This record gives sequence, structure tokens and C-alpha cells, in this order.
Amino acid sequence: MNNTKLLKEMIKRKIVKEGTVINATVRANGIGGQVVEVPKNVGVTVADENGIVAWERDYAGRDHEYNVKLTDVHDIEGMDIARMAKAYKIKI
Repeated sequence: MNNTKLLKEMIKRKIVKEGTVINATVRANGIGGQVVEVPKNVGVTVADENGIVAWERDYAGRDHEYNVKLTDVHDIEGMDIARMAKAYKIKI
């Protein structure tokens, strides 16, 4: 199954909405200010067919906002995308 199509359907059905925790590859600032791509658990702020805006609070209490492509999402609430779709009886 194509995870992007499944994610779009979950966003349309409001399964992935504000407050949902996803694991995705995001572009974050590394040591020395270099941009690195790392997998992180982030909370969804805005979700639509074009992508997801998510945020994370670091240990110092600062909030970081990330623009996430649908192809970069690995799992939703700790569950694989295909398995989550099966739990909600989504067939594409």
C-alpha cells in the first residue's frame, strides 16, 4: 500500500489532526548550526494534503516547529501507517 495515500485519507477523515503524535524524519539544527535530518516524535499542529506542520519542545523548554512531508512520516501514535489504516478499516 502507498503510505502517502493512506495518510491523505486519514487526514481527510480527521484521524490525523491537531495533537496527534507522529514519528517523522525532520530537518533539525545540529551541532554548529548545521541542518541534519533525524527521526523525531513530534506533535501535529496543522495537517492537510500538502503536508504536516508539527512541533516539539526540547529539554530547555524551547518549542521547535517543523514542516513535514507526507512521505517522511514513519508511524502515527507509535503504530505503523498500514496497521493504523487497517484498524480504522481504510482500504485504498
